[in-house]
Amino acid sequence: MVAHVFATTFHRFMNSGKTSPAIFTCEGDALNGSEQFVVKLLGGMEIRERSAARELYGSLLATYFGIPVPRPVIVEIEQKLLEGAIDFTGDNVRRQQILKDSAGLNFGSQLLANFATWPTDRQPLPAQASSALAIFAFDAMIQNPDRTFKNPNLASRGNEIFIFDHEMAFSFLLNIFPVQEPWKLESETYLAQHVFARVLKNAQLPDGYLTRLSEISTDGILQSISACIPETWKSDEIGKIENHLTSISEHAGLFVDEVLRRLA
Repeated sequence: MVAHVFATTFHRFMNSGKTSPAIFTCEGDALNGSEQFVVKLLGGMEIRERSAARELYGSLLATYFGIPVPRPVIVEIEQKLLEGAIDFTGDNVRRQQILKDSAGLNFGSQLLANFATWPTDRQPLPAQASSALAIFAFDAMIQNPDRTFKNPNLASRGNEIFIFDHEMAFSFLLNIFPVQEPWKLESETYLAQHVFARVLKNAQLPDGYLTRLSEISTDGILQSISACIPETWKSDEIGKIENHLTSISEHAGLFVDEVLRRLA
C-alpha cells in the first residue's frame, strides 16, 4: 500500500534534477506527524501522469526485489499552496509554470537523512557488490538508460545503496513493435554505460533473487503494484509494463544468464 499524503508547506526547489523537483512538508494518516518529501511535480515532467506512474511503479518493483529506495508516496497538493510558492521563484518563469501546472496528485519520495550522493568515480565496496549487481539486473529488466557513469542516480548510507529516478525507465514503451524476447540483452547498448557495468565481473546476485523474479508472473505481484497506481495516472502503459516483466519472469534463468554475460 502506498501512502497518500497532503502537502502543507513548500520549502524550496532542489539544486539538481532536470524536472525541478521540490521539497515539501507533508502530513497524512500513514505518517508519524509531519515529514519532508522530494516531490517530482507533474508540471515539470515531460509526460506528466505517465511519468509519475513510471516513477511509482519503478520504486515499488525495486522494493519487491529488496533494493532500497526512498519511501514512495502520492502527494496531493492544493492550488492555493502552489500559488503561494510562486513568490519564492523570483524571475524563474519555468518554475512558476511548473507550480501552476502541478495541482492534484504528484509523485513523492522521502527525503533521505544521513546519506551520501554516489560520486561518478566510486566503485561499490565488496560488501555492496551483490546489491550493485541486483541494481544492474533491475535496470536491465526495466530498460532504464538513466543510471550511468555520469549520472548515477544513487545514494548510499553505510553499505546500503539507494536508487531513485525512474522517469526514463521502461524505455521499451517507445518501441513501435514490441520486442519478442525481452530477456535477451545483447542489443541493449545503454547497459555499457551503466554505473556498475565495469565493476561487477565476479559479483553474485542476492540469495533468492531468481525465485523472486520467477514469482512475479505467478503470485500476483505485478497486479498488486499496478493497483497502487492512481487511476488518474493509469494508461495503456501499465499493461505493457506487466507484459514485459511477465515475459522476463517466465524466462528468469535465461535473463540472469544474460545479465552475467554482459558483465563477463
